[in-house]
Amino acid sequence: MDNETNNGAQPQRSEPAEALPPVWLRATLADLADSKFESPIADSKSADSQELGDLLRKAAGETDDTPAARVFRMLSAVAGMLFRPKDRSEPFGAMVVWADGRRSPVAADFRGAPVEVLSAMAQRATHPALRARLSDLCWFLERKRVDLGTAAVAAYVEILTKVDSGALSFRFDEGKGALKHDARDLLRRALQIGRAVGWDKPEAMAARTMTSELRARAFQASLAIPAFWVCELDLDFGISDPAVIGKDIEDLIGTLPAETDAHSIVELWRLGARAYHLAKKPDDQHRCQSAAADQFVSMADRQPVAMMSSSMLANAIAELHGVPGKKDRRKELRHRLIDAQAGIGEEMSGFSIPFNLEDMARQIEQGVKRQPTLRDKLFVFAALENSPEPTELAETASQSIREHPLASIFGTSHHDSEGKVVHRTKGAGLGDEGDASAIQHQIAQDERIRRRVAAYGKVETARQAIGADHFFSEDVFARILIHSAFVPNDLVRTFSRGFLRFFQGDFVSALYILTPLLENSLRQVLKMHGHDVTIFDDATQTQQDRTISSLFEQMRNELDTIFGTAITADIERLFLKKPGPHLRHALSHGLLHDGDPYGPDAVYACWLIFRLCLIPLFPYREQLQLPFDEPAPNRPSEPQASAPEPETGQSERPGS
Repeated sequence: MDNETNNGAQPQRSEPAEALPPVWLRATLADLADSKFESPIADSKSADSQELGDLLRKAAGETDDTPAARVFRMLSAVAGMLFRPKDRSEPFGAMVVWADGRRSPVAADFRGAPVEVLSAMAQRATHPALRARLSDLCWFLERKRVDLGTAAVAAYVEILTKVDSGALSFRFDEGKGALKHDARDLLRRALQIGRAVGWDKPEAMAARTMTSELRARAFQASLAIPAFWVCELDLDFGISDPAVIGKDIEDLIGTLPAETDAHSIVELWRLGARAYHLAKKPDDQHRCQSAAADQFVSMADRQPVAMMSSSMLANAIAELHGVPGKKDRRKELRHRLIDAQAGIGEEMSGFSIPFNLEDMARQIEQGVKRQPTLRDKLFVFAALENSPEPTELAETASQSIREHPLASIFGTSHHDSEGKVVHRTKGAGLGDEGDASAIQHQIAQDERIRRRVAAYGKVETARQAIGADHFFSEDVFARILIHSAFVPNDLVRTFSRGFLRFFQGDFVSALYILTPLLENSLRQVLKMHGHDVTIFDDATQTQQDRTISSLFEQMRNELDTIFGTAITADIERLFLKKPGPHLRHALSHGLLHDGDPYGPDAVYACWLIFRLCLIPLFPYREQLQLPFDEPAPNRPSEPQASAPEPETGQSERPGS
């Protein structure tokens, strides 16, 4: 009888077949022999590489595996990459990134043998847009191919020349010729390559000359946005005299029609200030900064929305930074900003996401009440939740950004209760989950939800269930905490008072007692592990204990080794880090309101400190005895499994 099919035995494994390269990398030099690879775009008048890629993809078909189809697929992949010339280190990116990690082609895919195929096509290509993309990519991957870099510069200039003459056009062309953002991007790339392969070569000189000509045309036609594009390009590469550019920008602003977008005028004033700064003309620079600030104030005056008005006033104050003689003006604007922020609260409306925590709360309550003694219940209480691993949080946040990119594309300003902006996070790039600021913002959102569920679904349910069956006193907690290495001996009573208030439901007292104690306990544990937690001031020859912020900045590795990265990161997000609740700062500076200690962040914070106190005692919990600790009244003492071990950063925890 066949054992493999009838007895569940595993079939023998065969060696995995060698994976085929992606379809866009299968073309070879042999496929190019007598190939008319430009035939699908021969009649195209498009200056857009992606449009050429669409035509080549259509010509390749879906299933054909002929030499021509392989060549067309490679060309369509190269032409269809996302062009981002401001990123010099990676000017060609994936056009699409899917949630499962798959993506469209990127430049790195063509390293090695494919470069030879692309190089051969670059030297034969006649369409300037295709020749520019092929030559640029080959030079980018192999900088020794200087001839192709020079050819790319020439091809980019040829594209712009033909766009100006009407021989080629960009998508949605409005007859502005080369004064378009598409042309600006091509010209930027041409100047980048030109500076690398030879700034004084004829090809680079042609790109520089075209920049100057386009700048003159934009000023002559009083086009605010194209003038900004070309002047910025000119300043970035130092082509013209920056003092001349600054003067031209001021003259242009004076000729702009009244309906010109106010934000465009602000950007021109800022660019003018930059030009004068490069020209070392501080007086002119400060004049432009003041004009930009006045423009922001004018915009704020016309803005009925308090949040937008306050944002513009804040920008105006920022523009005046470093401008001499504007102290009174900045003071005036700060008063106006405070007045504007007072109206933000009326414009912001809250929203709720309902959670059904009944099943969770019922299970928590039953699990707690089944514990025979108060000691057992307290250890179960300390093990209700585990701190999440930072790597898992980051991966979850990245996944969320990939699946919902539009929710993360814009930056976010975080306001306090008075409307002040206390923190800003940047948005994530489309298809790019690597933006650290956006990931931290997403983690903060996810953690806010997790803490709410933990605080109201677990901690509060368990606290009330324990309180219903047992009497609390300071002696109960002191009998446990005296054995905990997390609690200094001279603070046992203070910790006990804080936890007594917490279990009695006096969260105001609990939070204000326990939060300052956390810092001292972290120092205590570090000292027990042989670490110096002081700072020596050479000037005054005095020593000071490190603050909790200093511990996390300078001794993070030591904290991670002792507590584990999950716990230290949880402490940092909760007490120290923005855009989190920043509890330590808010409490220390009197920024909490009456209701804040009853919120989920505060409840979770008190529970987390209780957990930290009991973690060292989990291995010894059976040896601890509490005064008058008897089974709950009218409840049978069922033998139960003891509380689970919490996550740890190392095999041993500091204990008595």
